This record gives sequence, structure tokens and C-alpha cells, in this order.
Amino acid sequence: MRAILAAFAAAGLLAGAVSVPTAASADPAHQPGGPCLAPDQNVSLSSVAGYDDVVQVLDRIERTSNGQVAVRSAGTSGEGRQLLYATIGTGPTTFWLQARIHGNELHSTEASLQVLGYLAGGSTQARLIRENLTVVVIPMYNPDGAEANIRQSTTPNRIDLNRDWENFAQPESVAFWRLWRDVAPRLALDLHHMGQAPVVNGTDDLNQFQIGARSIDPARMTAEQWLTNRQMAMVSVDALDQYGLANVAHYPIIDITNAVISRMLMGGTAPAGEQPVAQTPTTGAIFYEVRSVGQKSNGQLENLFRIPTLAVLTAAADGSLASYDISGYPTLPFATQGPCGQF
Repeated sequence: MRAILAAFAAAGLLAGAVSVPTAASADPAHQPGGPCLAPDQNVSLSSVAGYDDVVQVLDRIERTSNGQVAVRSAGTSGEGRQLLYATIGTGPTTFWLQARIHGNELHSTEASLQVLGYLAGGSTQARLIRENLTVVVIPMYNPDGAEANIRQSTTPNRIDLNRDWENFAQPESVAFWRLWRDVAPRLALDLHHMGQAPVVNGTDDLNQFQIGARSIDPARMTAEQWLTNRQMAMVSVDALDQYGLANVAHYPIIDITNAVISRMLMGGTAPAGEQPVAQTPTTGAIFYEVRSVGQKSNGQLENLFRIPTLAVLTAAADGSLASYDISGYPTLPFATQGPCGQF
């Protein structure tokens, strides 16, 4: 894990120097709905990946990967765009990486494409991951919302795709549920932006990264799932702490049963005409929330996604994830939700 992060440091991809507090605090109110933008903040979409960019980058990575990357479509969106995903690796454990389920949470798409490009490279870490994992990368889960720069889907109604794995009202949800069933991922990671501009409790430090190890109450998880989620969380936190990139906090404690990774853990639902998966294959599924968007800091925001993602992939590939120390998990602080646009 140190080697893969050191490679980014050597390439000049890491910036900033902030620390991870250790004092736990009370659970703040949950206010979903990223990203956090001031009313007069103008974010140029030309500085982030759009749907056409995703198509072009996936094609380039596939063509130059010497057969290691396969790009396919899970189906079509409400507006008819292809729901593209890439698969790399031949390992027995499948890892699901999804980005931009909320169309206006911008930088996870670029970060996931960078992860895919790295995995197609010749480094020792990339080869390790390819040999031990099969990684499914979905860089733009919600292409219609991304093109409209809105949180939800666009047709036939504006529906939050991350609240649609119980009703399956949208074609995107049906298509990706079927892909999940077919590839049977053991581990899953979901990339988001924050909806507020929080400060780490007990400090004046801007919270730049929140870790979500429980999208549902642990009572709904198996003991293995709850342990694996905390192990994935601590690998992520330690990776960022080592390089001083972010003030890390817990995501507010939630219990949302219709979210994608919640249902990956729970199973029990299926689109019309399909049978629910009898026993869910997913033993760990967490999410990241990175601070708000802004083209002046694109690189740093992408680092905040990419560095912990690669750390978790590496830990899953080399076997260290299964024994990772979670003793620090209860001491992770929460963050006080500040007014949107304050930072």
C-alpha cells in the first residue's frame, strides 16, 4: 500500500498538509444532497469529464491496454446513452467501483478513470491488483444527470438513482442491478461529493473527506459485512492520514435501505420480472464523500478519491484487508455541518 501511494507522491500528485483528528463526537444531522455550491458560484463544466469524454477515455484505455481492459454497456439510460463500464483483472474477487450516481457530483468520474488507467499500467501494484481482483469500474452511473448537471435522472421523472434499488423506477437502476447480479462483487465502493461544507467537530479544520462505512444500520449487516466495512474504512483513512491530504470525519450515521450499496449488502429486492438474489455476494460496501467542487482545486479533489480507492484495492489484492486493524474506527470524529458555500 505504501508503494502505490508513494508512486503518486513521486509523480507530484499529492498536495496539502492537514491531519486527521482522533477525538470522537456526537452524530450530526444528516443533510444529503451534494455538491455544496454557493448561489453565485460558477463551476465550469469544461474542466470536468462529460459523457463524451468518458466514451473517448474508455476507448483509449481499452485500445492501449493490450487486452487487459474490456469496455461494455450495461444498457441504456432514460435518454438513450450507453451505461458504460470497464472490467480489468482476472482475480477471483470482484471489486465494484462506481462514480457519479449523482450527476452534479463531478470529480469522481475523472478519478475513477485515472484509477482504471493506473490499473492498466505496468507497475507492480497494478499487476498485483489485476492478478488477484476483477475490478468493475463505472465512471458515470448517471450520464443523463451528468449532462444536465443535476443530482437526479432526467426521464421520465427526476429520480435520485441512489434511492432506486427498491422500486427500480429508472432503466439505469435495472441495468446496473442486473450487472451487479451477474458479476457478483464481493467488495463495492461508491464515490460522492458532500452536500455541505462541514468542520471537524472540536476543531476549526475544514472537513474534506467523509467515510461512510454504514449506509444501513449494522444490525442489518452480517458480522462479516460490518467488519469488512470498517476494515475498508480504516484502510482509506490511514492512506489519507499518511500523506496529510484531508481532515477526515465520519459520514453522519444513516440507515437508507433503498440506496445502491445498502441493497448490495442486504439483497432482497429485484426489478420487475427478476428474482431477488438469494444470498448477497457482497461482503463489504462503503462510500466516500469528498468536499465540494471547484475547478481551481480539481487535482486535489481527484486525489481525495483516488488515493484511498487504490489503497483499498491494494489491501484487497494482497490480503491485508482481511486482518486490517479497526481499533481506530470508534475514535473517528464527526463533522459539524456548515452553511453551503462557506468554504
